[in-house]
Amino acid sequence: MSRQVVNVIALAMSLCSAGVMAQADFPNKPITIVVPYSPGGVSDAIGRGVAQKLSQDLKTQVVVDNKAGGNTLIGATHVAKSNPDGYTLLLTAEATLTLNPLIYAKLPYDVEKNFAPIIAIAQVPQSLVISSKLGIGNYQDFVAYAKKNPGKVSYATLGVGSTAHLNFEMFQRTVGLSMHDIPFKGASVAINDLMGGHVDAMIVSTGLIAAQSKSGQLRVLASAGSKRSPLLPDVPTFKEVGVSNFYPSSWFALLAPAGTPPEVVQKLNASVNKILKDDTLNSTLFDKFSLEKMGDSSESLRTLIRSDTQRMVPIVRDLGIKLD
Repeated sequence: MSRQVVNVIALAMSLCSAGVMAQADFPNKPITIVVPYSPGGVSDAIGRGVAQKLSQDLKTQVVVDNKAGGNTLIGATHVAKSNPDGYTLLLTAEATLTLNPLIYAKLPYDVEKNFAPIIAIAQVPQSLVISSKLGIGNYQDFVAYAKKNPGKVSYATLGVGSTAHLNFEMFQRTVGLSMHDIPFKGASVAINDLMGGHVDAMIVSTGLIAAQSKSGQLRVLASAGSKRSPLLPDVPTFKEVGVSNFYPSSWFALLAPAGTPPEVVQKLNASVNKILKDDTLNSTLFDKFSLEKMGDSSESLRTLIRSDTQRMVPIVRDLGIKLD
């Protein structure tokens, strides 16, 4: 065997060995979790709650980087194009993975090709909330008011094709209403305008508006769930107000760039599954925002993404949503 061939083999073996060592040593530097939403929303709270516990469990700094805009395209694309080493991750809601591929003619990322699923983190029940300035006290009165004023009542979305948008569109179809949407860049901004009476209604995470509801700044009319939210025990479920076939919810998951070593993905998956059992995370995050834990394997997240994408196909098609 020639000396040149021996050198090539030795180099390949050393590189392979270095790669294995790097994976075994993971993490050995700070990890960044990209949250493609503005600060202040439930997504940001999940990202920061998970980051804090991951820092403790993995014994390395885990920071959150908010990259909002473009229906999460900015943050998601950044992660999709990042080095697949496990140090840049994406924490996002399902719309990034299931809706965006259906509504955008040209998407700067491919969910199947550009992301490695790590774990589903939380299910987020949603509520129908209105501005207190409307002076309406319950669900039935709001529906009656909206029917008397077709096209005049406004509702907040987080952009065309967002979960907030599709949830409200499905609500209108189910109940037989006609309202107009006002897009916002983030949930916190939308909620502020809702309190100010600049927009009339919204379907949003129950936990995100519980405090404003208790203070009287907002009025929650109905919540998703098989039973009432412990945060708002006086608020009826959609089923209780007569909308039994409407269950607005969202879920959040953690992903890495495609090509991330399986050992790294597995280590991150095991760590998140572990911290989901942490009692302090219950009180500071899950109970506070009325979230339901998910967890499980990375493959179960892959299956969830595929099944939810197929579930949304007829909805997006019927609404005729298509963006450039």
